[in-house]
Amino acid sequence: MISSEIRTSFLDYFAGKGHSVVSSASLVPDKDPTLLFVNAGMVQFKNLFLGIEKRDYTRATSSQKCVRAGGKHNDLENIGRTLRHHTFFEMLGNFSFGDYFKKEAIAYAWEFLTVTLKLDQERLWVTVYEEDDEAEAIWKDTGVRPERIIRLGEKDNFWSMGDEGPCGPCSEIMYDLGEGVGCGQPSCRVGCDCDRYLEIWNLVFMQYDRTKDGEMKNLPRPSIDTGMGLERITSVLQGKIGNYETDLFSPIIRKIEEISHTLYGEDEKTDIAIRVIADHARGATFIINDGILPGKDGRAYVLRRIIRRALRYGKKIGIEKEFLFDLSGVVVDIMGDVYPDIKNNHPYIARVIRGEEERFVETLHMGTKVYDDIAQEIKARGERTIPGDLIYKLYDTFGFPIDITRDMADEDGLLIDTNGFEQAMKDQKARSRSGSKIQGEALGEGQIAVLKEGFSTDFMGYKQLLVEDASVLAILKEEQLVEEIHEGQKGEIFFDNTPFYAESGGQVGDEGIINWSGGKGIVLAVEKIKADLFSHTVIIEEGTLKRGQKVNLSVDKEKRRSIARNHTATHLLQYALRQILGDHVKQSGSLVNEGRLRFDFTHFQGLDTAELAKVEDIVNEKIMESIPVETEVKSRDDAIKEGATALFEEKYGETVRVIRIGGFSMELCGGTHVKNTGEIGSFYIASEGSLASGVRRIEALTGKNAILHARKLDHIIKSISRIINTEPDRVADKIESLMGELDNKEKEIGRLKEGSILSQVDEAIRAAHEKDGVKIISMYVPDGKAEDLRRVTDIIRDKVKTCVVLVGSREDDKGMLVAAVSRDIQAAFHAGKIIKKITEKYDGKGGGGPQIAQGGIPGDRVIDALKHAEVLIHG
Repeated sequence: MISSEIRTSFLDYFAGKGHSVVSSASLVPDKDPTLLFVNAGMVQFKNLFLGIEKRDYTRATSSQKCVRAGGKHNDLENIGRTLRHHTFFEMLGNFSFGDYFKKEAIAYAWEFLTVTLKLDQERLWVTVYEEDDEAEAIWKDTGVRPERIIRLGEKDNFWSMGDEGPCGPCSEIMYDLGEGVGCGQPSCRVGCDCDRYLEIWNLVFMQYDRTKDGEMKNLPRPSIDTGMGLERITSVLQGKIGNYETDLFSPIIRKIEEISHTLYGEDEKTDIAIRVIADHARGATFIINDGILPGKDGRAYVLRRIIRRALRYGKKIGIEKEFLFDLSGVVVDIMGDVYPDIKNNHPYIARVIRGEEERFVETLHMGTKVYDDIAQEIKARGERTIPGDLIYKLYDTFGFPIDITRDMADEDGLLIDTNGFEQAMKDQKARSRSGSKIQGEALGEGQIAVLKEGFSTDFMGYKQLLVEDASVLAILKEEQLVEEIHEGQKGEIFFDNTPFYAESGGQVGDEGIINWSGGKGIVLAVEKIKADLFSHTVIIEEGTLKRGQKVNLSVDKEKRRSIARNHTATHLLQYALRQILGDHVKQSGSLVNEGRLRFDFTHFQGLDTAELAKVEDIVNEKIMESIPVETEVKSRDDAIKEGATALFEEKYGETVRVIRIGGFSMELCGGTHVKNTGEIGSFYIASEGSLASGVRRIEALTGKNAILHARKLDHIIKSISRIINTEPDRVADKIESLMGELDNKEKEIGRLKEGSILSQVDEAIRAAHEKDGVKIISMYVPDGKAEDLRRVTDIIRDKVKTCVVLVGSREDDKGMLVAAVSRDIQAAFHAGKIIKKITEKYDGKGGGGPQIAQGGIPGDRVIDALKHAEVLIHG
């Protein structure tokens, strides 16, 4: 079976057993700041297992995209060295949320492996937790021979979500790859550290709740969480010893062979490099697809590390040019049918990878040379460890992630001082006062309490801005559930239905009013706690609002209309940008409020004036055409396959809203929009600039705001034209002429100033004191800047071969001194020490090198310091 057939077979099998097929979540965890990436199938169901959230199914199945690289799951150093470790992988899983338990989970797993996939039962082994008699008995009843059931301890066969909370024993299904694989020892059996017995499926039986003091309590609704790596089961079914020879990797490896002119399977070091590159090409492709760009912190740094590690290994096997972006195309060829978004986004993915490659290739050669020098020096001293400060230098100066340095050190038989490197990192972060942060938005305790109640909100706001007789489901005040909230108090209110849009997808939430018999409140903000539960931040103006109260909810119409104009304009803007710049343009973020729109998009250089004008013209043309804006609801997969544009970082459900404008724009969007483009009125680009590498930002206005902004600019231009006494349409020419005149005058002043300084230099040289053949020359430079003082010392040293120079100036109460020493006498005179001595005497500070140094003292003491230069220098 090919991998796509295995994935489909798994999902179809469990769908046939009553499981809802749930699409893979994004690699970026939703509202979970504890994780860098989704690293297991259960992550998107975490709140279901914890009892915080309820959904309309109690059993589910999925093939989840996962990344394990960074944080607690830093497997990078193993990738390439083993046949089974990966940054990116897919986890097949079936889940029960208080529905079925051990008996059904074991039966399903065994049937799928032995009947559906037809695996040889004689090669299957099972492990159970050493105290789990129940699981062992069920396996025996299933038909597994007792001698093939192995009991293992807590380390291998007990799973927990953390130090407390849901946990339970697990049971692993192992596949015997045969005597020709592994250690070859007669004593080899399940549990051996070698590769012979391959774990293919882990069944976790969540039956306990561990308390803070370690007590195990039975869960009222035990659950099931299973995980089977697609790459591993594919290797078994395709008869391969490792994952890299399967159809998930082999096309990538063939492409690497072509680029590098090497062959996989002939040399172990080359094989490691090829495996690293193949794995990291997959990881980079999927991480970028889910909205991450290379950077210095968190997820962005993980992406940078794997791209740069792949490039370093590429260089090892003779690849001297950028290549990883090309391999991402092979990844798309393999996976694009299952994940159509990587196919749609591939031009952007390739540009991001290539941009990072171009930046790193420039420093890779130089950094490698520096590393080689460091390694040779350490070996020459008879040492084996590269100090942490030198590892940090390679990281900071040449962009070498520690993984690269570790790999190079391993190849040279050296160790690295990881603790020293981490300390150097901490010191740097302390200096810059900015540390690595994992972005995430966790729920508050009160919001979790509301989730546990199983409440939901029907959003009515697409069709109406007023809802009558909505019911108050819950009230939060300072994170506590309360029965009522009083006049002057602020809280979070949850209703059974609402017309208020909750902030999401870059669009701000609605504002408005709540009315009820005897009371009134103001809605300040609205946010989603989950897809169908809205929290309304409300301040009570009159009366008391109680749980169960019937209320009328009214949205601020003018604000909503302004937001809708701006939101629809972002869709037109994206279309116009793609028309002018190309199909690589993708939205990478936005902000839509009543005053303006901000649109972030992928592009690798700034737009010139002509391009901005063309974009603006296209949007305004579409506005004048008054094109209907249509909405339809369909499955996410169908929408993506039809070519709908999706926002990288947005998380979509199984069913999505598709916004169509004419035949030219189709986007997944949950926001609010105008009925036709004519309602936008007008569109004006206020600014365009760089946001990050490969990402640009446009800020624009619509409707009346666009007119007001244009009017403001017109007023500014007319005011300037009056000041400089010219016509408005000649302002630019006149300012350019004035700037030219100013530049010429500044040059003339500079020439006069330099002539004056040269005259003073000659006078200072004539007044110099000489002792033992060394002239001590001091000079005051009126209104001198630091560069002026340094220039004077250069002029003097050009004229006088053996000298010590001290020059100074002042600006208000601040004085500045610069000392310089001729090269031939630096053994006797040190500029840094001279400045330090003088500035300390005059209550200042300074320092520098032996040739030139600089310091500051009070302005009223500069002349005195220069007057006593000879005594201060010789003394």
